[in-house]
Amino acid sequence: AFFMIGAYTAALMTDSGGAEQFHFVVWPNIAALPFAVLVCVLAGVALGTPTLRLRGDYLAIVTLGFHEIVRQTANNLPQTNGSRGIPGIERPQLGPIEFTVLGSENYWFYLLIPAIILAVIMIRHLEDSRIGRYWTAIREDEVAAAAMGVPVVRMKVLAFAIGASTSGVAGWIYAGYLTFISPANFPLLASILILAAVVIGGLG
Repeated sequence: AFFMIGAYTAALMTDSGGAEQFHFVVWPNIAALPFAVLVCVLAGVALGTPTLRLRGDYLAIVTLGFHEIVRQTANNLPQTNGSRGIPGIERPQLGPIEFTVLGSENYWFYLLIPAIILAVIMIRHLEDSRIGRYWTAIREDEVAAAAMGVPVVRMKVLAFAIGASTSGVAGWIYAGYLTFISPANFPLLASILILAAVVIGGLG
């Protein structure tokens, strides 16, 4: 869902879809990036605040349900062109580097890999901070962490918001890479596969 929100934010803030397409603003693609992150963080907080009191399977079901709500909303809104999607999304341009000229393979190398490296560095620093120790305590034993004074709900919402922000960046990259998005690009199976990857990769 957050991946999709990031992609649609990028599409609706850049020159895409022709003259009749709804836009919040028409800015260069790179200028839409902070807003894609911000919108996803706000969506993460809005979803996380009421739902993160749930645990385990129940939380997974709620987040999968949120994915379907976002997808069906995009499928029915005239502003997003519904199931027809939004074509002609421009690719990012960083000064002299024009990703359209570099081609699709180089696009991934020059944009996706630095984004992954920055995300890993940011998360590693967070893991070594006080917030990271709070997260570890919550993961090991939520009840014991709460008893020791860890603000469990606040820390969970923060983790959710940070996860949503990285998804927003991924959505922005994805929209620029494909130059076309529609609800069909974000099936429920994608959420299930990501959830499976988390479980198989290790919940810790």
